[in-house]
Amino acid sequence: MIIVLLLVSAVGFAQVDVRKNAEAFSKGLESKYKDDTEGAIKHFEEALRFMPDDAASMYELSEQYVKANRVDDGFAMSKKAAELDPDNKWYQMRLAVFYRNREQYDEFIRIYEPLTARYPDDVNMLSDLLDVYLAVENYDKVMEKLELLEKQAGVNTRFYHMLAKIYMDKHKEKEALKLYERIKAIDPNDPYINISLLEYYEKKGKLDQAFEELIEAINNENLDFNTKANIYDYWFQKFQHEKGIDQQAFRAGRAFTEAYPDFHLGYGILAQYYMNRGDYEPCAAMSREVLKRDPSNYLGWQCLVMSEAPLMQVDSLKKHTAQALQYYPTQPVFYWYAGVACAIDKQDREAIAYFEKGRKFVADAKYQASFDSYLGDLYHSVGEEEKSFDAYERVLRVDPDNALVLNNFAYYLSLRKERLDEARTMAQHAVELEPDNAIYLDTYAWVLYELGEYQAAEKQMEKALKHLPQPDGTYYRHYADILDKVGKAAKAEEYRNKAKNLKDE
Repeated sequence: MIIVLLLVSAVGFAQVDVRKNAEAFSKGLESKYKDDTEGAIKHFEEALRFMPDDAASMYELSEQYVKANRVDDGFAMSKKAAELDPDNKWYQMRLAVFYRNREQYDEFIRIYEPLTARYPDDVNMLSDLLDVYLAVENYDKVMEKLELLEKQAGVNTRFYHMLAKIYMDKHKEKEALKLYERIKAIDPNDPYINISLLEYYEKKGKLDQAFEELIEAINNENLDFNTKANIYDYWFQKFQHEKGIDQQAFRAGRAFTEAYPDFHLGYGILAQYYMNRGDYEPCAAMSREVLKRDPSNYLGWQCLVMSEAPLMQVDSLKKHTAQALQYYPTQPVFYWYAGVACAIDKQDREAIAYFEKGRKFVADAKYQASFDSYLGDLYHSVGEEEKSFDAYERVLRVDPDNALVLNNFAYYLSLRKERLDEARTMAQHAVELEPDNAIYLDTYAWVLYELGEYQAAEKQMEKALKHLPQPDGTYYRHYADILDKVGKAAKAEEYRNKAKNLKDE
């Protein structure tokens, strides 16, 4: 038996068919669960044709309209459903979401205030209301709802963080600090409390307290590693020139090695710390710890070779620069230290090969000049003077005040008795740059000697001996030759005899 109801409305008469409405509604649900949005819309609309005041079909249809990007239609349908059944929690909540998305917060609050009163145990509903009160900056209501939320579900520090951030943005630092301290007291392992307090103290200029929060953040087991690494980078890039930053780096490095002993970051921080202090032994040790955990770590290799060079660990330096170049074949720093190691070991040809190759990867002209400076010395050692002089000239075009190159270039020219006027100019400039350098004074004196300016040469040689840190055979022989030329034979013989018992340093 088919039951047909007649519904009288303001626009006329409409026939209501409950059975067909139910069938269409059921088909609509089937389409919904199959993610067939168009099919669901078709069936729910059909259900409404058989029962125009079917709030359930309106509720379902509002969702499907939104999925089909018919948001306004979804809002209108949700509004009708809520009006037809004002006691239905879900209809009211759906309509409130529409209002919230449209930033009609007063309407949202109008719906949610009575809802939260009717359903006091619904923590999610209360949280949503809290979010909206935060959005409209009604902080009295925020605190009221926070206290209610704590009574019902315990502490939710997310809202305290949000409110404190708003206070900070509005320059209400005292209120923000109270909330941060409350969070820390309630949940000292809150993953973000240390970052929040770091930002607070930094903004207030209390950098020591801010840094203590950074250390606590590193030690906080609930904070993820990437966030810790990011705040470390932020801090040390921003305050790298501040007094005491080196000790802060040491503490941060220790904190990372203790919290993450199997990861390279902390050891890398400590390696850099020791490098900056010139403590090469612990720098090398920390660098090796880095490379155990990350064999391709660039800074690990860099710190290692840069610490082994001043320690004169030549065999290790050769080995490690070769390994580093396998990972970084275009990085000039490793060619540089490989060349240095070979030069120390008197393997001049091998050193030249490293320096020549490495200089090709250098973009900075002054950095390239450091390669050429070494090449000038090495080419002289292997007897290739023209290449030596070419290298020196490349350096001086870039760095005309390079005292070492000025000295060496002038001295080698004087030994060949070539371009002596140029040699004098260079030697004189080197002495002007470093007037107490015995080596440069000796070179200047010898260039003057080769030019036949013996009185001037004697004067410069006397200055050189005055600044000579220890007796040296070369200096004494130079002085003896100059003394011969100025007619002081006896004194010349005295210094020549002294030179016989001394090494040439």
